[in-house]
Amino acid sequence: MTIGILGGGVWGSALARILSEQKVIIYARDENIVKSINEHKINPKLKYSSFNENVSATSSLNELKDVTFLFISLPAQKIREVLEELKINNIKNVILCSKGIEISSSKFLTEVINEIINYKTISVLSGPSFSNEVSQNLPTAVTLATEKKKDFEKISELITSKNFRMYYSPDLIGTQIGGALKNIYAIASGISEGLNLGENAKSALISRSFVEMTRFAEKFKANKNTLFGLSGLGDLILTCGSHSSRNTQFGIKIASSKYENFSDLIKSQEVTEGYYTVEAVYNISKKNKIEMPIMESVYNILYNKYDLKEELIKLLNRPLRDEKI
Repeated sequence: MTIGILGGGVWGSALARILSEQKVIIYARDENIVKSINEHKINPKLKYSSFNENVSATSSLNELKDVTFLFISLPAQKIREVLEELKINNIKNVILCSKGIEISSSKFLTEVINEIINYKTISVLSGPSFSNEVSQNLPTAVTLATEKKKDFEKISELITSKNFRMYYSPDLIGTQIGGALKNIYAIASGISEGLNLGENAKSALISRSFVEMTRFAEKFKANKNTLFGLSGLGDLILTCGSHSSRNTQFGIKIASSKYENFSDLIKSQEVTEGYYTVEAVYNISKKNKIEMPIMESVYNILYNKYDLKEELIKLLNRPLRDEKI
C-alpha cells in the first residue's frame, strides 16, 4: 500500500511524518525540495523534523497514479489546476487536508474535487494543527469528516501515533467551513493586535467571528455542532491567538506597515489562505444575504483599501442588540 501526498509544503510534509509507517510519496513542484527529501530526508521548509526511509518525493504526478490513499495539502486555489494535470480516472480514497474555498467558482473544495476526479471515498481532515508541532509529534487533535464511519476507521489506522488524535464527524461541509473561515478572522485578529486595540477588543472580535462562522454554516445546512468542535471553534482559537499563524501575522503586518498593495505582502511570505478565502466568502455572503460584518470589514481593508482602524472601531461600536449564537 502506498500513500500519496499532493503538496510539498510544511503541512504535506508534516502529514508524511505521521503517516510514515507506510510507504509515502510526496508530490512537490520545487525540485530543490524533492532533492532534499530524497537525498537528505528533510524538507528545508520544515524545521526540526526528518523523514524515515519510507518517505520519498517526486515532481512527477505520474508516480501518484496507483496510490491507495491520496492526501491533498495544496493551496486551495491550486487544487483544480493540479488535479486536472493529475488525470486519474479512479482514486480509491481522497483525504482533503487543504483549507479554503475556490474563488473562481465559490465552491467548497470537495465540490471542486468531485468535478475533476472519480473516487471511492472522500474525507476532510481539519482542526487546530500547526505543521511544525504535528511533525514533532506534539499532542494534536483534529476532526476527520467522512460519509461513512468505516472510512474514518480505515484512515485512522494509518496513523499509529497516539499524539495525533482524530475525532469523527459525518459533516464534510461544516468541517470545511470552519477550516476555511477561521483564516479570515485570524487576519482581523492580527489587525486588532497590530493596532494595539487591546486584549478585550481581540476577545470580542474572536467571539463575534465565531457567530459569523456558525451563521454561514447554517446557510449551507451544516451541523451547527460541528462549528463548536475542533474544526470550528478549536481552529479559530488557535489561529487567532497564536503568532505562529500566518494569517494572524499577516494582519499584524498590514496594521503596522504601509503597503500600497497587500498582494505584494502576500508574495513575500508563505501562503496566507485568508487573503484569498475572504474574496470567495464575500461573494457567497452577498449572493446569499448572509450578515457577516467582520468578514466584510476584512474584505474592504484588503481589497477596497478602507482605513483599518476605522473599520475595526466601527465593528466594535455596532448598535446594541441581543447577543445570539
